[in-house]
Amino acid sequence: MRHFGHLLLAGLFLLTGCNEFQQAVKDAKKDTPPPPKDNYIVLLDLSDRILYNNQQQVAKDIAVVQSIYGIYTAKLDAKDPTRLYYTLHDKLKLLIAPQKTTPKSLYDMVGNLRVDLGAEQPEKKVAVIAQTQKTFDTLLPEIYKQAVIGNNSTAYSGADIWKYFNEDLADDLEKDAQNTLFIITDGYMDLEPTEERTSQNNRFAACSQVINALKKYPDWEAKFNSGDYGLLPVNKKFPGLRVVVLQINPKEDWANEYALLTKIWGKWFSEMGVTNYRFIKNDNINEVKESLEKFMDVKVAGKPIAVQWKKITAVDSSLLFPQQDGNQQAKPIPPVASAPDKKTSIAKEPVAAATKEPELIPVTTQRNQPTPKKTVPRDDDILKDAAPAKGFNTGIKKEERKETLTSSNRRIR
Repeated sequence: MRHFGHLLLAGLFLLTGCNEFQQAVKDAKKDTPPPPKDNYIVLLDLSDRILYNNQQQVAKDIAVVQSIYGIYTAKLDAKDPTRLYYTLHDKLKLLIAPQKTTPKSLYDMVGNLRVDLGAEQPEKKVAVIAQTQKTFDTLLPEIYKQAVIGNNSTAYSGADIWKYFNEDLADDLEKDAQNTLFIITDGYMDLEPTEERTSQNNRFAACSQVINALKKYPDWEAKFNSGDYGLLPVNKKFPGLRVVVLQINPKEDWANEYALLTKIWGKWFSEMGVTNYRFIKNDNINEVKESLEKFMDVKVAGKPIAVQWKKITAVDSSLLFPQQDGNQQAKPIPPVASAPDKKTSIAKEPVAAATKEPELIPVTTQRNQPTPKKTVPRDDDILKDAAPAKGFNTGIKKEERKETLTSSNRRIR
């Protein structure tokens, strides 16, 4: 009799739990106004900055994107405690900043790194979130592998963030959402050559031009204000847009480099009507995650997963064709010997070319500049390990791609 009573009691508990779950589903399906919609845009700068610290900047970039995705899902959970997401329509997508030397195939690949809950059936939204995480884990390291088109800064053109703001940003914003733009960049916006966009009245195409014009003056800040120094303006307004500039990596030869660098960006944002912005330096990933959580007013459970990255020394020559405008014929960029990162002003002792497979290097914020002097012959597996590294598959074998390069510089949607 006592055993029967225990069974009856357990059955009541199960029935109660089942009823609570069914009620949660019914509540989620009610025709109630949905929570405010969020639209996250992550813009990647794949210029020569990814060569920094023996390409370990790549590992930090991937960890930063992972943290942003964690913030996206944490916001979803905060809006819908049932975690069914029936009424949510939030979006997140990754983009690559316009860049002449970035292979067209990368713009096609990055088009798969996005999620739009508003376009999904309610009962499929939970599965979509899980599947998108897996897609990020697989494709993001592959994109960075193909983005390494050489181990010398001269192989890369600058990421044209100015062009993105001027031509593309408006189309990526949602009228009924809180739009947040995350820009992963070193902060300099250098173009090669800078003459492509002519300076006008102390307004320049790149932050480094402004810094070089002012850092010789002790009263640089006063001259910046009185002389109306800054970046060339974008004649568009983006009120309500939030912007986070991450991985800013100032040179170390001038004490006020970071202060002026952020002042340039801040003025540029203000002129476009952007008043809510935040700058996050190229720090360790735990500090970056904490800064992101404070700005986005959300807490992400757990610690960031350390990402490992093995330096790529063999380059796929089939990808070494920059995109060209008009009818200009594309010319291959030959692999060249390694050289110190052009954005680092402190000289470092060169390291002899590797004679064996490079070892995994832990992510660090120290400014080390050892780079090999010659490349290693290409082989099918760029990383040679063929093993996932803590959630991120960094051992994907490269497949031969037969794609036609576009004749336009415009980002592929």
